[in-house]
Amino acid sequence: MTGKETAGMLLLVACAIGSLHGQEPQSAQSKQDATASTAAPLAFETVSIKPAPPGSLTFVSSFIRNKTAPVYGLQTMTVPVQMTIAYAYHMQMSEDKATFDKQPNWVKHRIYTQTFRIEGEATHDQVREMLRTMLADRFGLQIHEFTKEGAVNRLVMSKPGVLGPKIKPHPEGASCSVQADTSVGKAPDASTPPVATCGFSYYYLPGNVLHVGITDTTIADAGRALTSIGVGGIETKPLLDGTGLAGKYDLTLEFHPSSGNPLVNPADDDGVPTLIQAVSQQLGMRVESGTGPVRIVVIDHISESTPD
Repeated sequence: MTGKETAGMLLLVACAIGSLHGQEPQSAQSKQDATASTAAPLAFETVSIKPAPPGSLTFVSSFIRNKTAPVYGLQTMTVPVQMTIAYAYHMQMSEDKATFDKQPNWVKHRIYTQTFRIEGEATHDQVREMLRTMLADRFGLQIHEFTKEGAVNRLVMSKPGVLGPKIKPHPEGASCSVQADTSVGKAPDASTPPVATCGFSYYYLPGNVLHVGITDTTIADAGRALTSIGVGGIETKPLLDGTGLAGKYDLTLEFHPSSGNPLVNPADDDGVPTLIQAVSQQLGMRVESGTGPVRIVVIDHISESTPD
C-alpha cells in the first residue's frame, strides 16, 4: 500500500478500535459522582508535539491496535490530529466523516509526532481522557456533541437464533495473541497453529481479500467497528444492534473491499463476497435501513499545535 493508503487504513483501524471501546451510558450514581467531583482532568506526565518531517509515514502505538495491551511509560505516535481526535472521542467512521468534512486540510493531512509519558499504568479510557486534555491544551480543541434522530442501519438476524459459520460465543477465560504484526496488515504464518488475535485485527489474503477479526466483542460494538472499516457502503451511517444477542462473541469476515465499486471490473472479484454479502453468509445477519439515534460531534475550535 502507498503511504496515503496506509494512513487511511490506520485511521480506519483507530476508528474501529475506538468503536470497540465505545462509551457506556452513565448510571444516575455515576452522573452524581461526576458532578460532585472537582478533580482536574487527567493529563500525561510530559507531552511533546512536533510536525513530522516531510514524507513521514503514519505510526500508531500498539495500545491503539490492541485493546488488551497495557498502557504505561513513554508512548509515541506519528499521525494527523484527526486520528488522535477520532480515537480520543470514540468516533466511528460515520461520525468521523461528518465531524471533519469541513475542517481545514492540515487537520486531516498534516502529520505530527506526538510523544507522551504516562505515570504508572492507565486504562484505555484514562488514556483517552489524557488525549482530550492534550488536544485542548496544545491544539485549543473545543468540542460539543449531541444526539438526534437520523438515518441508521440495523444489524438483524437472518434467521432468529441461527448464527453463521464465522461467529461463535467467546469462551470464558480464552486467551488470544498479543502479537502486533497480525493486527496491522501481516497475515499469520501458515506453519504455526492459529491463535485468535486480541481485539480488532485485519490483513489481506491473496486476491485482495480482506480478512477482519474481532475478538471478545458484543454485537453492538462489532457493528460499530464494521462501519469503521470504510468499505461496503455501510460506513456512512451508524450500524445499530437489532439482533437481540447478548454476551460476547468472536467473529471473522473475509470479503473483497472493492466489490460494488463501479471503477472495479466485477470479473476481478473472483466470486468473493462484498462486505454486506459476507455479513449475511458468514455471520447469519443482514443490514436493514431505518431511523434511530445518531451521535453528532461538532468541533467549535481547533488551531495548529503550540510549540514545545
